[in-house]
Amino acid sequence: MMNSERPKFLRAFLDEIAKESDEHGWWAVAPYAFVCAATFAAIVSYCVPEPFWSNDKWDVSTAVYAGLLTFNGLVLALGWNAFGRTYDVLLRGGFGKYLMKNQLLGSYILHITFMHSFQVVAALAAAAGLVSVLIDGIPLFIDRVVLAVSIAFTVYAIKQAVGAVSLMNDLVWQSAFFEANRPAAGQGPAAGQGNVVPIGTER
Repeated sequence: MMNSERPKFLRAFLDEIAKESDEHGWWAVAPYAFVCAATFAAIVSYCVPEPFWSNDKWDVSTAVYAGLLTFNGLVLALGWNAFGRTYDVLLRGGFGKYLMKNQLLGSYILHITFMHSFQVVAALAAAAGLVSVLIDGIPLFIDRVVLAVSIAFTVYAIKQAVGAVSLMNDLVWQSAFFEANRPAAGQGPAAGQGNVVPIGTER
């Protein structure tokens, strides 16, 4: 019997990781993409000259953070456009019922939540950086950490936005394939059985 309540994020995420690790081993749970983004961000932050955070350079530093914030806002809008189209496909009667019956719908919802969460965090990190450069007395090390965090989440948010578009395209294709191969009512096996490939959570 199907549960009418949507699975909580943490429980669904842990279940998805367990499923991925069973299928692909330890590499499936390694956040290699985020580690690469964080490494790149740390290098950039370290190479930024110290005067970037001085009072004389507020116009430059605020412009950089404002640019990051604006860019993350655009990425968030792009992601939501893809999410909206994804939800349209998921809400189609026969296809949505098939996904829920085969316990695949929760994976798609988890994937969308995961991508959207990082996009929101990226925008918040850029906003925090914009505020931090206006406050006197913050140690240089903290300033560099804030910049590195902002860049890291921005880069990772771009990856998630690209993933959202890929998710939308894959889901549209699978939905069309499902409809094209679904037998007429009362004919053959259960409608569309085996037509949809499960989705994994990218990290």
